[in-house]
Amino acid sequence: MSIWLLNALIIEGMALLGVVGVAATRRTPIAFAAGFNTMLPVTLVYMFGLHATGARAVLIVLMVLAYLAHMNWLLLAGRRSTALPKLDAEVPLSQRVFLPLLLTNAVGWVYCLPFYFAAKISGPLAAADFVALAVYLVGTVIHFGADYQKHRFKQRPDSRGKLLTTGFWAWCRHPNYFGDFLIYVSFAVLGRNVLGWLAPVVNALQYVFDAIPKNEQWAAKKYGRAWEEYRSRAKAFIPFVY
Repeated sequence: MSIWLLNALIIEGMALLGVVGVAATRRTPIAFAAGFNTMLPVTLVYMFGLHATGARAVLIVLMVLAYLAHMNWLLLAGRRSTALPKLDAEVPLSQRVFLPLLLTNAVGWVYCLPFYFAAKISGPLAAADFVALAVYLVGTVIHFGADYQKHRFKQRPDSRGKLLTTGFWAWCRHPNYFGDFLIYVSFAVLGRNVLGWLAPVVNALQYVFDAIPKNEQWAAKKYGRAWEEYRSRAKAFIPFVY
């Protein structure tokens, strides 16, 4: 069986599980769990199917495992500090039930594409691999750090109705998204192929044209003048730039 057919079965199988899960529970996190956890089996198919061995293969798998550990923690423990409760409340079930199809296919075919190219590279670790690791570590610190800061902030009794504008959140209004984007940049650097850059490009487009506008609209309604003041001094996505 070709790696493409096997991954198609994995991706669409995870999509089906996600659709059934969302329809049965009416909970949006099921869609995101199905989507993000598609990454590991697809990556393993590339690694084993292309006979990738050595330090690069180990590095890729470890990076994916660390990324998924964070995302699953966010879905399980940090869900209340994310936009997921808003999605449950604001988006109709008829739309949410299709989210697993979108997410699993985006993750499986686009976000994992750099790993296909990286799995075809032979030889010891090179400068590009170390650059990728450095970008990945920076992205992970920002991604996890921002999410953890918000999680801790939301747990404080005195935070009700208040905005988090310190720490990573002083850099920009969505530092967790910026950290996530850097992680996908690191994956593209690992792949060393122009098609691998579809991963961070699609990731950024999803944030700029979908996630950020939705979150900004909800935040404006909830925080009013405090949000407008924060918006006037902090960039949206890329610190000090955009």
